[in-house]
Amino acid sequence: MMNLAYIQGLVELGHQVHILTSKLPENHISIDDGFLVPEGVKIDEFPLGSAFNHLSNKKMNNNKKLNFFSIIKSILRKLYYKFSIYDSQKSWIRNAKKVTFENNYFDFIISSSDPKHTHLFANEIIRLHKVRFNQWIQIWGDPLFLDITRKGGIVNRRLLKEEKRILSAANKVFYVSPFTAQKQKELFPTLAEKIDYVLVPFLKRDETEQRTIEKKNMVFGYYGDYNSHVRNLTHLYDAALELNLNLIIRGNSNSPVISTSNINSGNRVSIRELEEIEKNTDVYIHLCNSKGTQIPAKVYYYSGTCKPILFILDGEINSIYEFFSKYDRYYFCENKKEEIIKAINKIRSHNSTNIRSRVVEEFSPISIITELLLKMERDVNGAN
Repeated sequence: MMNLAYIQGLVELGHQVHILTSKLPENHISIDDGFLVPEGVKIDEFPLGSAFNHLSNKKMNNNKKLNFFSIIKSILRKLYYKFSIYDSQKSWIRNAKKVTFENNYFDFIISSSDPKHTHLFANEIIRLHKVRFNQWIQIWGDPLFLDITRKGGIVNRRLLKEEKRILSAANKVFYVSPFTAQKQKELFPTLAEKIDYVLVPFLKRDETEQRTIEKKNMVFGYYGDYNSHVRNLTHLYDAALELNLNLIIRGNSNSPVISTSNINSGNRVSIRELEEIEKNTDVYIHLCNSKGTQIPAKVYYYSGTCKPILFILDGEINSIYEFFSKYDRYYFCENKKEEIIKAINKIRSHNSTNIRSRVVEEFSPISIITELLLKMERDVNGAN
């Protein structure tokens, strides 16, 4: 969604866009036809390598034999990621030699991750002289070394060296979190001048008014993964139990919560199915990561609506609150059961005069891309 939102902003501003992307194997679990590329955008797809195909899961099947192979694949993936810097999609960069452009001059090459090997692909088409361009922009959803989802330290030294190498090759490096950008400047001081941040745009605007509904019937929704080492959903779950809150949860987890009479819990669903669920959601819930500086992108997507947003703070609490409170858009609380209960009761009673239920225009595709281009222009003028 993040990349489509950036592309949407470029298109709305009148820019021509040519996409190079990967083509997922048939029946892959990540295929979702709910995401559409804006009209007028040229797109070239290249198949992923056999390693990714063998190590990835296909869509759910009750066949016991297939389930057995899924378990084997899971074990192999863990071994692969323990010793590899990039994921099993890395071999996709071999497609760089197939790249051809009718008009091979571009003002900007933009490589955007995740997956992180997209930056390797951009570097490869440049190395092979497949494209003429003015500047190369990298956008990172998550950093390499400081990614909180990364486990173990076997490849730490290699990881830092590789991260510095790929960052050094770009003209400009953006992170989608201002806090991550600052950490990266500290980690790579010689590259600090080229590092900045650009926020994530919302992809869809929804100005539907809130439903008029009794507070006991309000539906709260948490839609996102919640692996226990990344996000702690326990306090929200306990608060919902105590309040008898109508709560819908959709997301994958290594420790999924169970459904109750008022809590509907399930795995991640397709974007089309999620959109149907969201139509009957009165309040969105944004849960911060337990540690680190990365900001889950859901808060930006929800900011394209007029529905209340419960913003549960965790990790770098003070910095995150200071940054997002200026928008007067969110109901904040710390990730503690009693604090969550207070915030939910405030939302239910509509007892807040300083929070505006509005689409945050600062996060629109046009606004975010305009800011990115202005930062690039300032860099060019500063260099001159």
